[in-house]
Order: sequence, then structure tokens, then C-alpha cells
Amino acid sequence: MFLTLFIAASLLTAVLAVLCVYLFKRTRNLQQSELQSPVRPYLNPEMVAEDDISVTGNLLCDNHQIIVDNLMEYFEKEKPYLRHNVKIGDIADQINTNKSYLSRIINSYFQKNFSQFINWYRVRESMDHYMRDNSIDIATMADKSGFKSLTTFNTSFTRYTGMTPGEWCKKYKKDNNNEMDKADKKKRKRTR
Repeated sequence: MFLTLFIAASLLTAVLAVLCVYLFKRTRNLQQSELQSPVRPYLNPEMVAEDDISVTGNLLCDNHQIIVDNLMEYFEKEKPYLRHNVKIGDIADQINTNKSYLSRIINSYFQKNFSQFINWYRVRESMDHYMRDNSIDIATMADKSGFKSLTTFNTSFTRYTGMTPGEWCKKYKKDNNNEMDKADKKKRKRTR
């Protein structure tokens, strides 16, 4: 009887310890997510890159970090999101993992599903295209960045920037012209 009671107490202690660790991690993740605002108006892709794809660090093992690193490197170098028909299985094959494992990692680490993750990169790419050539139209921005639907492009762009593509383009042109005007004024002051 004493042995049974001892085993039950040991199991209860172990369960409580695991529960405490879980609650601590959960509280920390909630605090981190409260610090992140879901949508903010961004002016350039660098700002989107730094702010929007913040990670939670909610990984189960070191192997996950290797997969995340491989995923990020593959996306930055090869830009698979530019293909209209990219699939999670294709990406998983390229970074030597399987699609369900990759999906879980993207969901956990980036707080996005695969489509949201792909579209985030596409929005950033569309902004890059416009910044290089602000004479392109919105449909061209969408097409060059891998979107096959203008509706999906508009929805994704608004989600990640807080502005429609048209609003963002106007703001970018206005801000860019203001910067050019300031530079001209400084130049004129120096020549006087």
C-alpha cells in the first residue's frame, strides 16, 4: 500500500512539474504575442521583413531550428514563392523534410499557415518591384511577385501593410518625392 501511494505521489509530482513548464512557456508566448501588433502600415519591404514575420521561438527541438534556417535560406536565394503553383510538398523536398512536419514548423514558428507565409514573401517582392520601377501597375506587381489572383494580392497586401496596393504606391511616391525635394533643398543651400 505504501509503495502504491509513493508511486502515485511521484507521478502527480511529475505531472505538476510538466504542467508548470507548459504554463510558463504559454504565458511567455502570450506576452510576446501581445507585444506584436498584427497589422501596421509599412513603407518598405525591409520594415515588413523586420516586423511582420517575427518568430515565436516555439520550437520543439534543435532539428526544427535547422529546418527553419534551411527554409529561410531557400526562400531568400531561390525565391520559390514566385512560382504560381508552388506547393508545400515541393518546398519540403527541397529542404529535406516532409510536408506535414514543415507545415507544423511554419505554423508554430511563424504563426502563419503555408499560404500566408508564401503570400508574405510575395507582398514583400511586389514592394521591391515597385520600388525599383514605380511606373508598373498593380496587376504587374501582383504577377511579377507570384500571385495568380489580383484579389488574393489585394487581400494579402492589405493584411501585411495595412494599406491597399494603390494606397501604398501613392504613399511611396509621395514620400519618395518629399525625400527628393529635401535633398534638392540641401544641395541648393550648400551651393549658395
